[in-house]
Amino acid sequence: MGRPRRENATHTGKIARLARQLAELRPDDIKLKDLAKITGLSPATLSRATAPTKCPSWKTMVEYLTAFGEDPNDWRPQWEMCASERQRREAGIPDDPAQRAAYQRLMPKSVLNLQDCAIGLRDLRLWKGNPTYAAMAHRSTQARQPVSTTTISDILNAKILPTVNAMKGILAGLRMTDSDPEYNDWLEARLVLEATEMRQKTAAKALQHANNRRVPRRRPMRTVVRQED
Repeated sequence: MGRPRRENATHTGKIARLARQLAELRPDDIKLKDLAKITGLSPATLSRATAPTKCPSWKTMVEYLTAFGEDPNDWRPQWEMCASERQRREAGIPDDPAQRAAYQRLMPKSVLNLQDCAIGLRDLRLWKGNPTYAAMAHRSTQARQPVSTTTISDILNAKILPTVNAMKGILAGLRMTDSDPEYNDWLEARLVLEATEMRQKTAAKALQHANNRRVPRRRPMRTVVRQED
């Protein structure tokens, strides 16, 4: 006898609503173990997909919906409202052209500071299939522009300004070459940030030097008072 269905009626909210709609897709005569054979997902994963308190991953959504003849693209907007930021990042850009157009990527020519640079590179990573840091590092090594996973993480989290080689390594890790116009745009954006950083450091040193300078004080003249005999 299969496990009884979870009762979601007592739960409210967008995740509970999504869970109920997913649960309604499965006919009563299809058990989780049977659905597991169709989707390739475990019964536990399928059970969690209809949990009223936790949003399933997009991969689970795709397998679950496809098993019942549903178009995952039709469910993507609702899933986006329930998913965590990490889940949306792992899901990548939607396949549907109309939904994909809504994702406005920060281009290198719009980068103004270190934070913009990190955001733009993270956006680019999503558009390139959201590869792992390890995969990016491996590809960069193959392209003879090696960059470590730690450096990739620091750059994409706005901890450091990428060097020329590090930027080339990240772009190579995203399968970009110098024949791509955007490749050179990213190198130019990095150069502008480096120049800006140097100007800021120079200005800060000049200000510190000015503050440390001692302003000579004029000594008051001493008046000698002679005593009369």
